[in-house]
Amino acid sequence: MKLPWRRQEPEKQDFARQLRLANDALRTNNYPVAIAAYKAILDADPENLGVLLNLGTALHLSGQHTPAIERFEQVLARDPGHVVALINLGAAHGALGHLDRGIEALVRALEVDSTRRDLHYNLAALYVRKGQAANAMAELELELALHPDHKLAKETLAEMRKQLLR
Repeated sequence: MKLPWRRQEPEKQDFARQLRLANDALRTNNYPVAIAAYKAILDADPENLGVLLNLGTALHLSGQHTPAIERFEQVLARDPGHVVALINLGAAHGALGHLDRGIEALVRALEVDSTRRDLHYNLAALYVRKGQAANAMAELELELALHPDHKLAKETLAEMRKQLLR
C-alpha cells in the first residue's frame, strides 16, 4: 500500500518535471523547447492525449501546421468529441488555407459544445475568408448572444454591417 505522504517514484517525478517544463515553455511561447519536451514525454507515454494535444498546439503556434494537424487527428482518433482538438484542427486547417476542412472541424466542435467562447467567432473568420458574409455575420451574432463581452466579435460584426450599408 502506498502511503500518501511518501515521496513520488523517480520516474513520476521526472514525468512531472518534464511536463511542467513543456507547459511552461508553451505558455511563454518558447515553442522549440515545448515541442522537444512534449516529444520526449510521448516517447515514454505515447497514449497521453493531453500531451499529444499540447504538442499539436505548440506545432500549430510555431507555424508547423501539417504536423499539428496529424497530432490533433491522433487525439480525435481516440476521442472523436474532443472539442479543443476539433477547434485547434480547424485553426490549423484554416492557417493552411484549407477553409472547407477548417469549417468542417469547427462545425463538429459546435456539435460537441456550441457555447465554447470564440468558437462561433473562429468559424465566422473562416466564413469571411471564404466570402460567405451572411454565414459569418450569423456566427458573430451567435457568439455575441453567448458572450456579449466579446470585443472582437462586436467590432467585426459592426464593420461588416457598415460595409453592407456602403
